[in-house]
Amino acid sequence: MSFCLFTVLFLFAASQPALSQVLVNEVDADQAGTDDAEFVELYDGGVGSTDLSGLVLVFFNGGEDASYAAFDLDGNSTGAGGFFILCGDASKVANCDLDVPPNTNLLQNGADAVALYTSDATDFPNGTAVTTANLLNALVYDTTDADDSGLLVLLNGGQPQVNEAAGGSSGTQSNERFPDGSGGTRNTLTFKQETPTPGVINLPVELLSFEVE
Repeated sequence: MSFCLFTVLFLFAASQPALSQVLVNEVDADQAGTDDAEFVELYDGGVGSTDLSGLVLVFFNGGEDASYAAFDLDGNSTGAGGFFILCGDASKVANCDLDVPPNTNLLQNGADAVALYTSDATDFPNGTAVTTANLLNALVYDTTDADDSGLLVLLNGGQPQVNEAAGGSSGTQSNERFPDGSGGTRNTLTFKQETPTPGVINLPVELLSFEVE
């Protein structure tokens, strides 16, 4: 390989955002009444325009510790601010980038998991057992359910299952990293429960609604 060609390839590779920095940043799995505003938010650390081709979001049911849905992200990318939203009903979720079926009850309430892999949806037909092969990131969550040891293998040792109801209202709050992108891959200690903020910076509600004196 010539020096010039090597240099061009090196510079091209260095300019590409690393998929390993893309994290599951926010998940809303429960709403009051009909669950029609559920979503998963990914975040690339604020780089923006990260190509998500080659990634797949997989949802795991804690009852069987097996997959119940998988969505290829080929052809999609994060927005200018670094966020990407997959939702079940774009008419109910702001800034939704990829509207997928079903439009109600997209995400089970827990104990369940959302995991991000470098793979294809065809590798995760419904009923696929939990695996850490090609795993980039995951959130194991619940709505006041017992910990699921079969799902917790998706996280680093000692990282907790996150309760969407811990803030007092799973129907009006989501699990969100504070600040965005914090905690590191396969870690969940920085997740908190606040008003959903799909596609925008996570801020506690008291900061979103403060009054200027």
